[in-house]
Amino acid sequence: MSTYFESKLGRLYHGDCMEHFGKILNGSVDMVLCDLPYGITDCKWDVKIPLAPLWREWGRVVKENGAVVLTAQQPFATELIVSSGRMFKFRYELIWEKAKALGFLNARKMPLRAHENILVFYRHLPTYIPQMTRGTPYKSKDHGKQTSIYGKFREQKSENNTGTRYPRSVLRFPQEGQTNHPTEKPQALFEWLIRTYTRPGDAVLDNCMGSGTTAAACEATGRRWIGMELSGEFCRMTKERIEKAIQEGDQNRKDDSDKNSAGDTFIPPLPEKLE
Repeated sequence: MSTYFESKLGRLYHGDCMEHFGKILNGSVDMVLCDLPYGITDCKWDVKIPLAPLWREWGRVVKENGAVVLTAQQPFATELIVSSGRMFKFRYELIWEKAKALGFLNARKMPLRAHENILVFYRHLPTYIPQMTRGTPYKSKDHGKQTSIYGKFREQKSENNTGTRYPRSVLRFPQEGQTNHPTEKPQALFEWLIRTYTRPGDAVLDNCMGSGTTAAACEATGRRWIGMELSGEFCRMTKERIEKAIQEGDQNRKDDSDKNSAGDTFIPPLPEKLE
């Protein structure tokens, strides 16, 4: 029930998350990034958390312009959307396309499962930093006037494009080789999400930390983090993972494109009540 581990950027609590929420100040969290138990397996850890009290706590600790980003699969994805009520509005979903599909035992009955949902909720528009990618440069040509679907005309103009692309709703990140948790998500995927919805120094909450992917992604991108995890074994894995990343100097942490090396910038204290 106490603090299990601390780094310069974050703190991990061991125990039931609903008993730790009271330690976080109102309106102090910039982003919730969480891979909740879906309740679709027989694993002892895959037990759904009651959603109504969970949304209430998120509503209390998340800033008015903070984002709640949750991984899910159907039918759990629908449960999350319906349960959010008036606390947060579901805005859109992203799709993580997996390299390896599942469900071969039912392959003659239904398609293989090769994706998971990433649901984005917020009250007011949060930080949004599009993670641009590079494509092939091209030059568009002027084809004269062209009608729009609204019946108006607009002039077509020549334009040189460097090939920079805005992100699309389908995300492709390869699954990592050996993982410590049965449902562990790629760290690169979580880094992408964190860079999209927060800025360096912002606070990210994961109340179902698992083996520490959110914490590792925050350490790599210079964000503060608060983690909660019921399993002592997964707490141990998170601690070892973060200690190893810090010891190795984690080059990703130094290469954050939004200006930063967390080691030589001011990091605000965690948004928590004094114990």
